[in-house]
Amino acid sequence: MYDSYDQLPDINCKKTFDEKSEPIKQLIRESLQILDCLGIPIDNYTERQKEKMAMALLAVGDVKSSSEWKQIKDSRKKYSVTTREIISFHNAYLEEHISSGSYDDIRRKDLQPMLVCEIVVQSAADANISDPTRGYQISAEYARIIKNYGQSDWFKQVAIFNKSHMSYEERLSSKRNIRKLKVTTPDGREIELKDGEHNGIQKAVIEEFLPRYGYGAQLLYCGDSDNKYGVIFEEEKLNELGFGDLKGGKLPDVIAYSQEKDWVFLIEAYHTSNPITKLRKHELVTKVLGSCAKKAIFVTAFETMSSYKNCQEELAWETEVWIATEPDHMIHRDGERFLGPYSYSAMS
Repeated sequence: MYDSYDQLPDINCKKTFDEKSEPIKQLIRESLQILDCLGIPIDNYTERQKEKMAMALLAVGDVKSSSEWKQIKDSRKKYSVTTREIISFHNAYLEEHISSGSYDDIRRKDLQPMLVCEIVVQSAADANISDPTRGYQISAEYARIIKNYGQSDWFKQVAIFNKSHMSYEERLSSKRNIRKLKVTTPDGREIELKDGEHNGIQKAVIEEFLPRYGYGAQLLYCGDSDNKYGVIFEEEKLNELGFGDLKGGKLPDVIAYSQEKDWVFLIEAYHTSNPITKLRKHELVTKVLGSCAKKAIFVTAFETMSSYKNCQEELAWETEVWIATEPDHMIHRDGERFLGPYSYSAMS
């Protein structure tokens, strides 16, 4: 897989690609690099197939130049194109001369790998497979990562994104129905979380944040949507530490305890909601922490710097921010110390 913008894939197709202008060549190479990084095995295809697959992504997302990746259109915008419209896009914007009767090749060959990976989805799921009026669109899930193409840390973002999204080969394998994230805890235990963006951030918290900043922290709780009380729920230890209500549905995504520092980490994994705001912090202090509130450290974990900047909610002061793509750094939300508890009272 390519891991820098200096390693754009080459296409050796003298009858078509070599005759195109340099900006169009660059755009097609970028499209192909995105597909490769998102798990499509481009080396399995001929040069012309690579070119047409890359062009199909551009057409479905309505991307006409290298500066338009951040404006790629997706299912949320109700934008879709038919296979005939894809051909028209190729001819109008990508210097092609494809016959309008070739629409079936677009569906069976050019779009097929992206449909398998769910990068591209049908605009009408119940339409007949051979219906030429059926539209195709970029899935909102994949558009989120594609829109960030060009950012300095994009390859780090993709690496994290791919941990919770199966590649083309994985989807075709016999294990394609097993959608679990394998996570290794700081003490070497193996657990599984339901596959998804939110749990992907929790995986990074457990495997990357705690070893760096946890001072040997023991994982006491890890939430999961498939398990009411989480995949890890050390109730006895939590009670021993002085926690209050453990079963009222108010626990954060991750709780860990450092015996070395006598600190309790309460960590929220932010995907689309629930960072540690002033209200959420107050809720944790008054309803969850009980007598161990004085040991609390609050952390909101984000997948990328972009997701942190796009968070519309105001994070509480005297909390920490950690970003998975920049694991060796933290953002401190004021207070008199960098990292440590503030001796909160559970009655405050």
